[in-house]
Amino acid sequence: MRIVVLGGGMVGRYLLEALREEHQVVLVEKRLDRVKELRDRFPDADIVHGDACEPKVLDVAKTAGADAVAAVTGDDEDNLVISYLAKFEYGVPMVFARVNNPKNEWLFTAEWGVDEAICSASIIVQLVREEISLGEMVTLLKLRRENLAVEEVLVEEGSGVVGKSIGELDLPPQVLVATVLRDRHLLIPRGDLVLQRGDKVLFVSEADRAEDIRRILGLG
Repeated sequence: MRIVVLGGGMVGRYLLEALREEHQVVLVEKRLDRVKELRDRFPDADIVHGDACEPKVLDVAKTAGADAVAAVTGDDEDNLVISYLAKFEYGVPMVFARVNNPKNEWLFTAEWGVDEAICSASIIVQLVREEISLGEMVTLLKLRRENLAVEEVLVEEGSGVVGKSIGELDLPPQVLVATVLRDRHLLIPRGDLVLQRGDKVLFVSEADRAEDIRRILGLG
């Protein structure tokens, strides 16, 4: 599959490194120093220098005909413009967009050409790998495959995990905590992170583990 990544910062670099072995990846970056660094690190990669908000740069990156676009610059306005152009000017079937400021998340909608608005680079990688390979689009919080589920669970008052750390959870090997959303901030799920009422916990697990997750959180 052909994927165009717009933005060569930490997220864009991560996507390039993670996906280029399996897919044809083109990366666009407007800062020349970053372009030089990326070309030195990935000499065989297709790195384009230019502003991804400009159609002529998107033309050089051959955005038309791409299977997916990931707009992952550090500027939400740029990511929205890129998503709009990718979807409505170039007809890209899948557009993933990075949300830098959670307060702007409400803007990242289909009207702006965004299929999936995501804050975590690792989740973007998983979505691209799963969705493109199978040619089917579903929502982030209900991603179903033969053996994969991504579930968001709200930690409610009275749940047995309130006040417990991630490391104290009795998680089976097939269940992984991907991230915790608290007051619209994404938290890295380290073992010492203590869960609070109102936290939204994103789990990645085998598809038949939903009941285990609810039991662990005291919801079942």
